[in-house]
Amino acid sequence: MKSLAAAVLGLLVLGSAAGVAGEELQGVPVVLHVHSDLSTGDLSLDELARMARAQELGGLFLVENYLLRAEYGLAPFRALTRVTHEQRGVLTSGLEDYLARVARARRAHPELLIVPGVEVIPHQYWSGSPVGLAMTLHNTQKNLLVFGLSDPAALRSLPVAGNPHARRYGWQSLIDAVPALLLVPGVVLLLTKRVHRQRVGRAIVLVRRRHWVLGGALAIVGTVALVRGWPFTIDAYPPWRDFGVAPYQELIDHVERLGGATIWSFPEAWDEGRRSIGGVKVSWRTEPYPDDLLRTFRYTAFAALYEQTTRFTQPGGAWDRLLVEYAAGERSRPAWGVGESGFHGTAAGKRLGAIQTVFLVRDRSEPAVLDALKRGRMYALQRVPEASLVLADWSVAAGNAVALSGETLRVAEGTPIDIRIAVDAVGAGAEGLRVTLVRNGAVLNAWGGDTSVRATHREIFDGRPLVLRIDARARVPHRLITNPIFVARR
Repeated sequence: MKSLAAAVLGLLVLGSAAGVAGEELQGVPVVLHVHSDLSTGDLSLDELARMARAQELGGLFLVENYLLRAEYGLAPFRALTRVTHEQRGVLTSGLEDYLARVARARRAHPELLIVPGVEVIPHQYWSGSPVGLAMTLHNTQKNLLVFGLSDPAALRSLPVAGNPHARRYGWQSLIDAVPALLLVPGVVLLLTKRVHRQRVGRAIVLVRRRHWVLGGALAIVGTVALVRGWPFTIDAYPPWRDFGVAPYQELIDHVERLGGATIWSFPEAWDEGRRSIGGVKVSWRTEPYPDDLLRTFRYTAFAALYEQTTRFTQPGGAWDRLLVEYAAGERSRPAWGVGESGFHGTAAGKRLGAIQTVFLVRDRSEPAVLDALKRGRMYALQRVPEASLVLADWSVAAGNAVALSGETLRVAEGTPIDIRIAVDAVGAGAEGLRVTLVRNGAVLNAWGGDTSVRATHREIFDGRPLVLRIDARARVPHRLITNPIFVARR
């Protein structure tokens, strides 16, 4: 195990150093999307850190659940009739406590990068009705991962479903406040004594009575409405209808303004379930949403590789379309690909390091890996403990100018460019290597080898923007996906 890790690290350092003159980079293998027992995970931070060290990983990107809360209220008075179901999340259990526990874990394991993040649900909505005894909550797993925000106040402000700190006032606020106004006449009736004339024999007696029943009923309804509805704010995108990608774009832009990074989580995964509550069949469903990655902008990355078959990264697929749009100036930034684990525990044979994101950095620090994430200087990797694919070189050169993953090489039209590729299969069980070079969405070339591929493709730059990336595969489950290198006219 140690010899394999040493070989991998050595190849990464040599390959990266060759790519940029005078700039030595090292590969830091990280498991991205890990839950601890602070939210929905089975293991403590200390247990996760010890497991990561045993596997000689360089870091963990934690994504504790931010807020797992679903609510439903009948129209028109949704606050008064609201029913809520909530599970543990770091917003309710305490963001300060979450960040403090991460800081303690870092001190206990200084050789391991532990980066705190959150997994958020920007929006979810209902279809069906309790009257029809069947309801469905949509998009419970249509999530974004947020990194790079270490200030509790900034994290508390995220515009996501159910966050009381990000709610606003709207027309529904006025409607929900109407029942609370019944408290006023209720109190008046309870405090006011009304005079009644009552005959007693031949005499008429004046009796002062309070309207206990009516006044009490109004006061109770008004009080309950006030308590349940206060402060009468609602989500910017309430759960009673589908708002499309608007809630997700708002979150992406909000995190962007705060200086953080957002990652679309498992865009082609399917999730559903059902349970009965008081005779009502309540279902939850999340359908694959790869098209939403084309309809949103300015997010940092998406899950390009995880333990499920995907089509988004196939040559000529949606990722290439997105990258070509960026190269043509139709997008302000590209979307980088990462490997996403989704690790909650070791149940069902789940392994911590099966899916990795390898960051190419100058130093092993949180700012360095976050900078690499934003710049696209990393690759996604699927592997087994005893063997792995290794990216030894991935660069595009024109003379002394060299570009690595995530970078743009700017050259004059008619300039020769060299596309350099070096991938190795290290360890037993990773044979049968095949490396595919994708150019503007089309397969340009492919090379095969038992345990190693070394290739250089030369062409003359004709002035049209180029998007270049490689997809390497070996014996299942081994796979490696790089981020693109762009070539543009100077």
